[in-house]
Amino acid sequence: MNRVLLLGLLIYSLLLLGLLTVNGGPIVLLVPLLLYVMAGIYFAPGRLQLEASREIEPERAYPGDPVRVKVTITNRGSAVEDLLLEDPLPPGLEWINGDYRLLCSLASGQSVELEYSVRGDRGLYRFENTRAVAQDFFSIFRREASIPSPAQFLVLPYTPLIKKVAIRPRETRVYSGTIPAREGGTGVDFFGVRAYAPGDSVRHINWRVSARYPERLFINEYEQERVGDVGIVLDARRRSNIETPAGSLFEHQVAAAAAISQALLRDGNRVSLLIYGQFLDRTYPGYGKIQRERILQALTRARPGDSLVFDRLENLPTRLLPIRSQIILISPLLNEDLPVLIQLRVRGYQLMVVSPDPIAFSESAYPQSQTISLAVRLARMERSLLFANLQHAGVRVLNWDVSIPFEQAMHQVLARTPPPIRSLRV
Repeated sequence: MNRVLLLGLLIYSLLLLGLLTVNGGPIVLLVPLLLYVMAGIYFAPGRLQLEASREIEPERAYPGDPVRVKVTITNRGSAVEDLLLEDPLPPGLEWINGDYRLLCSLASGQSVELEYSVRGDRGLYRFENTRAVAQDFFSIFRREASIPSPAQFLVLPYTPLIKKVAIRPRETRVYSGTIPAREGGTGVDFFGVRAYAPGDSVRHINWRVSARYPERLFINEYEQERVGDVGIVLDARRRSNIETPAGSLFEHQVAAAAAISQALLRDGNRVSLLIYGQFLDRTYPGYGKIQRERILQALTRARPGDSLVFDRLENLPTRLLPIRSQIILISPLLNEDLPVLIQLRVRGYQLMVVSPDPIAFSESAYPQSQTISLAVRLARMERSLLFANLQHAGVRVLNWDVSIPFEQAMHQVLARTPPPIRSLRV
């Protein structure tokens, strides 16, 4: 119960008892209580006039890295003798060391600092207010205030470094890049032979073919290399995610998306990101470092969730993806996803699937037994059949056991440029 209310009830009770019994004893007992309350009123804190500024270093960190937070509180009003300062931590942050709570006295114009270190998992963390509580010597009256001190910092997803993601969309853009464009011109790989035209380099003349035609010259053409449109689709459906005491499979998907987007942007491609889960979170296509930053921030916010609309891949909005471009789906995959992926191939998209293996990830969470071994074997057979159907439809698939570093798995399977694949027809 509030101390002021308790004292008030006690004083009123003694006064009422003295008046009803016509006895001076209870009235005498009121004197020390009244003096106690009057002293509290005299020393009661005035209105708090505090200002706060916050510094966070660094503003971008990775999971587990320490982040230093420093809050400076300045008193712009009268002196406060008994002041408790507390800086509430956003949910998900873990305190490492330092003081985020301090009991002090603060004279007019004086400043005090709260400095501490925290760490957290992937996410965006926002600080809003610093809490201040002042009270008198007798702890009768108190004043509370929330001092605005907004700031935020990002814990970015872990990003494995991969050298190359080999893709071959059916159409490319006009800018020079690393993707074979199926058109003759300047390049590295031999493409064909054509008749010589004024302005062509003499070094490219094919003398063996020209020798067959005394009055004509022929030159070698090389396949042009350009940049392409790439749409990365991150499966954030809760029903496709696996969570064990060791962590969440979705975190590995986020790391794969970050690594792939970084490699593709480094090669000059135009990359977009679509997070498909509780809702659609789209990062529009773009180039370079600015686009890399946008994608990293979107991946930082990504969380698995449920949705009645986006519960199945059949509602994937393909109109957001450039036609005949490259799609990279990062998903553990469900059996019901197969018809949707085949339909994407029919529409002319080149499709790559990076699939963290949910069977290997969840197997360690169960005790070894004959029943578990049989269930794992059946699940692997079903998953192998799913991948065989995808590969038959011309889909490149990486079945990634997350115990293997992603850069190693990616290099072994998807680092070489695939041969041209014809679109499926129905």
